[in-house]
Parts: sequence; structure tokens; C-alpha cells
Amino acid sequence: MLNHILQGKVIKGEAVGRTIGFPTANLKLTTVPKVKPGVYAALITLNNQSFLGLAYYGPRYIFGQKTNTFEVYLFNFNRQIYGQVLSVKLLKFLRVPQTVKNINALKKLLESDLASLNNYVILVDKNDKIIGVETKKTAHLGKAKLHRAISVQLFNEKKELLVQQRSAQKMLFPLYWANTVCTDVRPYETYLQAANRRLQEEFSLTAALKPLLKFTYSAQYGKAGSEKEIDQVFIGFSNVQPKPDPAEISAWKYMSLDQIKTFSGQLAPWFKILLKNLSVSDIFKS
Repeated sequence: MLNHILQGKVIKGEAVGRTIGFPTANLKLTTVPKVKPGVYAALITLNNQSFLGLAYYGPRYIFGQKTNTFEVYLFNFNRQIYGQVLSVKLLKFLRVPQTVKNINALKKLLESDLASLNNYVILVDKNDKIIGVETKKTAHLGKAKLHRAISVQLFNEKKELLVQQRSAQKMLFPLYWANTVCTDVRPYETYLQAANRRLQEEFSLTAALKPLLKFTYSAQYGKAGSEKEIDQVFIGFSNVQPKPDPAEISAWKYMSLDQIKTFSGQLAPWFKILLKNLSVSDIFKS
């Protein structure tokens, strides 16, 4: 990680990024950056709030510019911040500047930048404040690093929960039984976006998910590594037939909460915590 910090005031630009879904903040920096031009994963601080995003230092070739400028794209951010000062910590170098011929090509390039972060997680402190990013594997080694995750509980009309047995290929807790789906939150995602993505990826399902609770836990799996997460729990309802991904799921079934609590299968540690906080009466009145 680089951890090079820059500061600057947000100034008006051409607002082209907004037309392709990537609104950027152009910064007038207080000092000339001593970093190589390119795109970086970045931690942006505004009024003591932390956001992840992309930072670009270099010429804006699409406008025919040759001098270096600096701009940032804040993930899941939609506020007017002209004239405000941002602090930008460069976390990871992603690529060198590339020439693009038109706006559509620029959009595809930025989408590729986001995809390059798919194997990263969001590091947070105990208050869930964003402090950086880390590769998914590294974040789970040893005693692990605290990061964001989600767990989805999907019920059917019989008040049964869709549960899965994790693939034997999982790095942590393979073949353990767990809730419907769970995953780490990617740097450009919200908790809800991660939950919807994983439900689609693992079971080809969609649902109107609602946040239920959030908890912090850690659990070690031998010498392989550990889970150390702030876990946002969602609930949803669906009677659509699941289509499980065999690369992720070894087995699956619907079970009532009472059946799960007496189930002989080995339960994942986060699932045990969830079961202590799941009540049929609370879930089905929401």
C-alpha cells in the first residue's frame, strides 16, 4: 500500500464524468504530487467522513490536455462539494494513464478499473469507519483484518430459511452449513449492493432485502486463517426455485429455525451467532 496523502480544494470541471455515471471531483492540490501518473484506489476524507474511490493523476487525453491534473471519483457518493477541501490517501496503484478516443471508451476503462478491485475488501475500524482496502486473501490470513461483510437470510412462504453447505473449495470453513449467502463487501459497493450481488451469484435469486441487524465477530479456522468482520444482516422472502452455483455451494435445503437449531450438521460460526438473534415473530412482522 502506498498511503501517500494529498490535499486539495474541489474546483469546477467539464462534468463529463457525470454523463457516464462516474462523476469526478477535480482538485486544485496544495502541492505537486510526487507520485507516478495513473489511476489509484484511494481513501478520501471529507469533513471527518471517509469514502473509498478512484484517484487519477495525469493528462486528460480525451480533452487533448498534456499537463497533469488530479481528480477523484467517490464510490456511492452524490453530493455537491465545490469549494470544499478533500484529503486523498493513495492506497494502491491500478494502472498508467491510457489514451481513449471517446466517452464510451472512457466509461469501459473506468468499469475495468472497478473490476480490478473485485478481489479486495473494505477495511474498517471497530466503529465501521473505512480505513483502507486489502486483498481478500491477505485480509483473512492469521488473525485477519477487520472488514465489511454481509449475510442474507432468505425465507419462503412456509417460514423456512434457505441454507447452504459451503463448497469444499472454500479457504475458511469448507463444508460447514451457513445462512443463505454471505460475502465480503467490495470497495465500490454498499452493504445492500453486496447482498444483492451475492444472492444472484450463488442462487440466481433476487429479493427485496431489508437490513435486520449488524454485529462484529471473529473466528479462526485452524492455520488457514480467520474471519474478522462487521457483518450486516439482511432478510428477504422468495418462493422462486433456487439455482445454486456448484462452485460455491455443496448442498442446500430449506429448514425452519427450530430444525436448524437441532441440526446435526456443522454450522459456520457466524451462523451460530445469527441463530441466537433470529426470531420468527420478529422476522415475519417486519
